[in-house]
Amino acid sequence: MVTACRSGQTGQLRILVLAGGTSAERDVSLESGHAVAETLLQRGHSVQILDPALTPLSTATDSDIILPMLHGTGAEDGTLQHQLEQHGIPWLGSSAAASALTFSKSATRQALAAAGLPVAPGCTATADDTPASIEQAARALGTPLVVKPSAQGSSIGISVVHSWDQLPDALELAFRWGPQIVLERWIAGREITVPVIDGQLFPAIEILPARPWYDYQAKYGDLQTRYQPNPKGLPDALLPAVLRAVQLCGVSAISRTDLRVAPDGTFCILEINTVPGMTSHSLVPMSIAAAGWDAGELLELLLWRRLQSQAAGAAA
Repeated sequence: MVTACRSGQTGQLRILVLAGGTSAERDVSLESGHAVAETLLQRGHSVQILDPALTPLSTATDSDIILPMLHGTGAEDGTLQHQLEQHGIPWLGSSAAASALTFSKSATRQALAAAGLPVAPGCTATADDTPASIEQAARALGTPLVVKPSAQGSSIGISVVHSWDQLPDALELAFRWGPQIVLERWIAGREITVPVIDGQLFPAIEILPARPWYDYQAKYGDLQTRYQPNPKGLPDALLPAVLRAVQLCGVSAISRTDLRVAPDGTFCILEINTVPGMTSHSLVPMSIAAAGWDAGELLELLLWRRLQSQAAGAAA
């Protein structure tokens, strides 16, 4: 549970929010960007929104700090973070290396498994593999089977295969989004997500979709999807595993780790999101509220801490 002190510096910050972009998650990014801009404006800060799809990042020179709310390819995969490193203005978020690692579901699986953290039984396939070899690997895992792009967010390109005649279409869909895909055994049970903010665990949220699983429509279009903060009966090892996974991958600032909990109490880590959605119906703001924080207040504190850290590093 969060124990962060609310005290911090005061004064107006010049904040540049990055939102939009060119990825498949552009619309969600714009909504996230406008949501955080509004809450920071309400706290008296000077906030501008820049859409890199329309305006070059190189033109942004009069800000104290950058708050990236860009999602998806080119935004969470280390590309943007490399650009920010060259730009010279501090930003709130994970490093390029941590972003690249966690945006690859395949690389994340390997890193977590090597550290003894639980992941779903699965494997990686590439466009160079033969259809026969991919099907053989899939059948070894059995059905139901999750087929997903290795590098994509918001459940884009994901299929749940219940019968083998569905596999070709699932593979074709996943490979539309990149040359590498992940096959994982479907874990029946509870869908849980846990934010880690500035190194501290925030309340878990249980996702209760009205649809068979938490797909894109359930996330953004189905008003019947329900959410339960601080759900009961989670395994004792789950929260420590989330914190260890985030630390292992070098993730900082705001992140959200998604998991499945089986009926027998075992669980697996599905992925770590380094720029999670911050819309009015996103999971991280729900967790922030459940912890008793105002999202704007918390963002303000994190931005000041980032600037203080930058200043301390420069003075060292």
